[in-house]
Amino acid sequence: MRSQIQHVGDKVSIGLATMCLIHCIVLPILFVALPFLSASFLQEEAFHQLLLAGVLLTSVLALLSGCKTHNKWHIFSFGITGLAVLTVAAIFGHDLHHEYGETVLTIIGSVIVAFTHLKNIKECKAVKCCSS
Repeated sequence: MRSQIQHVGDKVSIGLATMCLIHCIVLPILFVALPFLSASFLQEEAFHQLLLAGVLLTSVLALLSGCKTHNKWHIFSFGITGLAVLTVAAIFGHDLHHEYGETVLTIIGSVIVAFTHLKNIKECKAVKCCSS
């Protein structure tokens, strides 16, 4: 059961972190090409908060489960760092660094989170391979 939670959680978290990344890179391009999107729900703060909540929940569950399997807690710490960067970007990014700073922080946090989950998957597979 723990293995399934970790596996699904890692994949969902990678997907959500990738959505953050795509959202921050593609959305500004779409705003130039399609001005009517600037008033859409994608620009709403609630969308950002919902996406962040999903990333936080799935990441913590998957990374905890994975670290219990492979016992490499530095992976968890690295993931928490990425989640912290995403949280700072979502809560304080616009106020501290305006829109550009918020975007840069979100991209950095998303890449850290996705990389951490890929590492988590790799380490869990290595443990399962060695224990069989």
